[in-house]
Amino acid sequence: MNNFLIIAGKEFEDILHSGIFLTVLLLLLGLTATSTIVSSLVFKSQVSAVQKQSSSLPQLFPLNLLRGTMDYLEIVGALLGILLGSLTIAKEKNTQTLKLILTRPVSRNDILFGKMLGNAIFIGIVMILVGLFILLGLVYIADVSLSLTEIVKLLLSLAMSWLYIMSFFSLATFITLFMKTLSNALLVAFTIWLVFVLILPQIGDTMDPDNQVPGGFFASIHFNKTQEKSVLASFSSYENTRNFIEELSVTKQYERVCFALLGIKPEFNGMQVKDILNQRWTEILLVTLFFVAGTLAASFILTRKDILFWDYK
Repeated sequence: MNNFLIIAGKEFEDILHSGIFLTVLLLLLGLTATSTIVSSLVFKSQVSAVQKQSSSLPQLFPLNLLRGTMDYLEIVGALLGILLGSLTIAKEKNTQTLKLILTRPVSRNDILFGKMLGNAIFIGIVMILVGLFILLGLVYIADVSLSLTEIVKLLLSLAMSWLYIMSFFSLATFITLFMKTLSNALLVAFTIWLVFVLILPQIGDTMDPDNQVPGGFFASIHFNKTQEKSVLASFSSYENTRNFIEELSVTKQYERVCFALLGIKPEFNGMQVKDILNQRWTEILLVTLFFVAGTLAASFILTRKDILFWDYK
C-alpha cells in the first residue's frame, strides 16, 4: 500500500510539472468558462426580455445552459484522458525507470494502479474546477439560484465526466503498454478517439430525422411525443440501425446520461434524480464497463508480458 501511494504521489507531481497536460487543462477550463459565461449572459438577457412582457416568469431550467460545456468535456476531456494514459507509460519506458523500479519490492499492479490513482486525483481536481466555473457563472452572471436537486444533478454529471475521461485514460494506458512504439500507440489511441468521439455520434445525429431542422423536425410540424413515436415506429429498422450506431460510442452513452441529468433533453426537465438514473442506468453501466475493461486489459498486459523492458523507437 505504501508503494502504491508513493507512486500515485509521484505521478500527480509529474502531471503538475508537465507542460502539455497543463496546456490541455487550461484549454478545457478556458472553453468551460467561456461557454458558461456566454450561456449565462444569453440566459439573463432572455429572462429580462420575458420580464418586460409578463409579470410572471415561466419555469426555468438553468442547467440547460450547460450543453456547450458538456460538448467540450466530450471532446477535450477524452483527449486529456488519452494524453494522460499514453504519456504516463511512455515516459517510464523512454527513461528506463521501470527497470529500476522493478528492482525494488514493487509489484507491477502497484505501478499501474498507483499511476491510475495519481491521474484520477488530477482529473477529479479538474472536474471540481469545472464545477466551480459553472456555479460561479450561473449564480453571479446568469443570476439564478440552484435548488439542492439541481446541485445533485450537476455533481452527478461531473462524476460521469470523471468516469468518462478515466475510461479513455485506461484505454490509452492499455494501448501504450501493448504496442512497442509510442508513435503507433498514439496513432491507434487517437484513431479510437476520432471514431468514438466524433464519427459514430455524428453518423447517429445525421441519421436522426429530428435533427434535420433547427429546433427539431417534429416540433416544426407541431407533432407531440405520441405522434413522433407513431411515425418512427413505421421506420423501426432504420431507427434501430441509427440507435445501434450511436450505442457503439461510449461518448454517446456519456452524453445521454449527462443530457438527461441536466435537462438538455426537455423530457427530463423537472424529473427527480432517481427517476433519471432508473431510465439511464444502462448507459451508466456501459460507460463503467468501458473503464473497467480498459483497466483489466492494461493490468493483464502488464502482468502477463515482459513489455516493460521494450524500448520505444
